[in-house]
Amino acid sequence: MLGLSDTLAFSLAAICYSVGFLLASLRLRFKQSDGAWISYAGLIAGFSLQTLALNLRGAAIQACPLGNLFEITQFIVWSLILIFFIIGPIFRLRWLSYFTIALAAMLTLLVSLVPGTDTAYQSSVFGGNPWIELHATLAMFSYAVFAILALTSLMFLLQQRSLKKKHHSRLSQYLPSIQQLDTMARRLLLTGFCVLTAALAFGAVFWIQNLQLVPIFKLLVTCLIWVGYGSIIVLRWQHKIVTRRHAMACLILFCGALASLWPVQSARSSTELQPAAVNAPTSDRD
Repeated sequence: MLGLSDTLAFSLAAICYSVGFLLASLRLRFKQSDGAWISYAGLIAGFSLQTLALNLRGAAIQACPLGNLFEITQFIVWSLILIFFIIGPIFRLRWLSYFTIALAAMLTLLVSLVPGTDTAYQSSVFGGNPWIELHATLAMFSYAVFAILALTSLMFLLQQRSLKKKHHSRLSQYLPSIQQLDTMARRLLLTGFCVLTAALAFGAVFWIQNLQLVPIFKLLVTCLIWVGYGSIIVLRWQHKIVTRRHAMACLILFCGALASLWPVQSARSSTELQPAAVNAPTSDRD
């Protein structure tokens, strides 16, 4: 892959995810056999290209590529797939690959096609501070955990609806039991909450000593998301929100967290850590 730019690698990854999702959907629609292996193949190919692209972009800016909405989305998708590769075999959720590649295709195509997402920014986006870089990395990784949680919640709702209406679609035949999905959702919720808590803690190490640099809007939104997921955990422990409502709450909250990325990034771009000159977009580099 000599001479492959980060921009081309990102584009090829989005194509792999999209083609994998399309072929898996067609096989599910017209075939009787399980076609989850197509989703796996698409995820492996796209993940490999995305890993290369992120490494090229990171080497160019000498930091974790989280400087604009395009890079943030790519990193979340990459983390989402990495988590899937870890937990998929453990929980034996074969068709989680289908939902994972669907979300990966949607997000990567969206940020690739919408203009203005891969904007230029100063290379010292983290101000050279390792605490802020670690904070940002963990926060985006927690979003990836919440993404898997949202997909698991969606699978739970589809399976429950199928059982309730006694209408077993082709997809529902391959989905795990609602008990298994509910158990996995509870574990993912606690994991994502702990990772987000660690992200806020590492960020606080820097912000306490540099109060004038605290990104108020970004911090407020992140704390609201943290409170939201924390509230779901407490309500679940108190048995005030269980199974279906738990799944709906996790799905809705993730959609809200995802929708908040754009306004948060817009606010952040106006309060960079260092008032340095703006560089050309790294996507223009070969």
